[in-house]
Parts: sequence; C-alpha cells; structure tokens
Amino acid sequence: MEKSRLKKSGANAAPTRFHTVAGRWQLQRYPMRRSDPLQAWDAADELLHEALVSHETAGGSAAFPLLVNDAFGALLMAVADRQVVSCSDSYVSHLAQRANLALNQLHCELQQVDPLAALPTDIDVVLMKLPKNQSLLAFQLARMSASLTPGTPLLIAARSKHFTPGVRELFAQYCDAVDISLVQKKCRILRATIRSRPMTQDSFIQRWQVPETQLELSHHAGVFGRNQLDIGARLLLDNLPAEGAQEVIDLGCGNGVLGLTYAQKSPRSAITWVDESYLAVASCQHNIEANLAASTQYQVRVDDCLSQQPDGSADLVLCNPPFHQEHAITEHIARQMFRDASRVLRKGGEMRVVANRHLPYYHPLKRLFGRVNQVASNAKFVVYSCKV
Repeated sequence: MEKSRLKKSGANAAPTRFHTVAGRWQLQRYPMRRSDPLQAWDAADELLHEALVSHETAGGSAAFPLLVNDAFGALLMAVADRQVVSCSDSYVSHLAQRANLALNQLHCELQQVDPLAALPTDIDVVLMKLPKNQSLLAFQLARMSASLTPGTPLLIAARSKHFTPGVRELFAQYCDAVDISLVQKKCRILRATIRSRPMTQDSFIQRWQVPETQLELSHHAGVFGRNQLDIGARLLLDNLPAEGAQEVIDLGCGNGVLGLTYAQKSPRSAITWVDESYLAVASCQHNIEANLAASTQYQVRVDDCLSQQPDGSADLVLCNPPFHQEHAITEHIARQMFRDASRVLRKGGEMRVVANRHLPYYHPLKRLFGRVNQVASNAKFVVYSCKV
C-alpha cells in the first residue's frame, strides 16, 4: 500500500520547503506533529504545478481556478495570488489550506466549499488530485459536468497505478479530449475538458438496512461503510455500553450507525455525531431524520476530531477510528481522537472503541485513561472500554 513520501524528522516538525516551477513555499501537514515523517505534498502536486505553468504559457486562462481534493494546500500555493475556489470533502484539508496560507504570509481570495455546494459557473480551469475512493471521483466529475461551462480544461494528477481502467472510464463518461501523459516520477497527468451532462444527485446515494436494528442507512459518495456494515463496527455494535449515558458522542461517525444504535437503546441520551467529512455529516444528518424522532437532543457537526468540544462535557464516546488518510497509512488520527476523548469525558466517563488487532493502541490508551479493559475481540478486531 502506498505511503506518503517521508521527510527528515527532527526534534520539531519544522515546516517543509516546497519548491516547484511555480515557486517556493513552506508547507506542512495539519495538524502539525512533532517529528512527523509524512510530507505535505507528493510528486503529483509537483506535476500539477508544471501542468499549470504549461497551460498558462500556452495561453490558457487560470484567472479563476477550481481546486479539487487539495489535501494540505500544495495546489493552492501556485494560485494564491488570485481568486480561488477549493472543493474538498475534508474539513481538516480546509483548515490545512488556511494554515499554510498564513505560514507563507499569503493573502488569497479563497472560497472553500464542500462537495454538495454549488460551484461557480465561470471557473476557467480545474486542478484536481485523484481521490482514493472511486464513488467520490464519479460524484465530483458529475457535479463539475453539471455545473461548469462545457470545454473547461481539467488537469488531474495521481500515481500512475491509480489511473485504473475504471477510473479512465469515468473520465470518458464526463469529459472530452481525454489525454493521459507518460509516467513521470511514478505519476501521470490527465488532461481533459468538461462535457456538459445533467446530474441526478440521488443516483449517487447508496442505501442499505441493518437487519438487527431495522436502521435504514443512506450514504453519499465516498462515505466509509457506504456498501455494507464493516466488521469492526459490527463488533462494537454487539458490545455497546449499557443505556443511560447522558451526553454521548459518536466520534468519526461516518453514516452514524454507532450513535443511531445507541439512541435506539438509550432514547433519553443526548447524542452528538462528529466527523471531518462533509459528506459523512450530511449522510448522518439524513439518517438521524429517517430513523429517529425529531429532537433537539441530537446534533451533527464537522470538526477536527473533538477540537470544538468543551472539556469534561461528555459521559460516553463511541469510536471506530481510521488508520488511513487517503493513501497514507497513519495512526495519528486515531491517537488524536483518543486524546480528545480523554479530555472531553467527565470523571467516570467511558470511551468504547474498536480497533484492528495489529494496531498498538493498548499502551497509548493506558497512558490516557485510568482503566482500559478488553471487552470483546475476534480474529481481526478488538473492543476496548477506556474509563477516566
């Protein structure tokens, strides 16, 4: 599995120097971590800078660009001197872009939008990083095809191996003049122009039912668990804490299945669902409305883990943490979730978490929580009860 390029680590995670044909900047991942071995850009970002410069040199317009899936602002650096729209499903990516603008003392007229937001029709070029999830790619192409002016140029970059036949077929469906470059730095550039095509948004929503609870779940493109209930979530659902927790958080909620199931079990609990994915939050909001009675005790929001949650404000946190960030394998998201959970739990509160057996979470959890006990396991996953 692909890993992000490594950078030298030191006592502190100093900003990384990012140098391309378009300029020089400092660029860091978000949130910044001490001795972070993962770099904030890759060769595909560098190739997109080259493609943009070539596009403008040949007389192409890039006065009002659209950036899609710009994880940490690498693409934004090249166009920060103009009006820009950046579309991402990641709230953390939006925070990273702002942080790197500030780091480089750049003042950009930046409009950040989520994948469900309307796109300006006068965009004159699209710079896009290929997302890992193919359903998200199809949705993004459909949105652009339905919104942008026909003939708008697209410049898309990714590792060569990620331009699979299925990916190429999607571009053939939504684009004209599709051309894929030769391999450079193990990456390719795909050049194309937008083809106008109407979009039915509902056709991109996937639905299925949890038989044990009769929950009807709907999922926007790219949402974790879009096709079925994953094994880890099922194990945690079979081992939820007893009813009665007053304030509950479903952290990294995805489709919201953990909090929804607990709401059925404990109808008087106030529950907050949190995710950094805008499409996950939109899916979760729909699922709450479809499965639970309308109530002010239920809230859904985007957040960077629990950064916006006050200390000592929850009695129970349910968590099925990720260990990937796009193609990068990383435990830092889960560890940030654990730290935030320990901070927001009241004395006597609990985090109930499921994790892959091979991940070394027990000792970090033990340092954060007073009591950590294994409550269930199977061949691939383990459920921990962590109490403060």
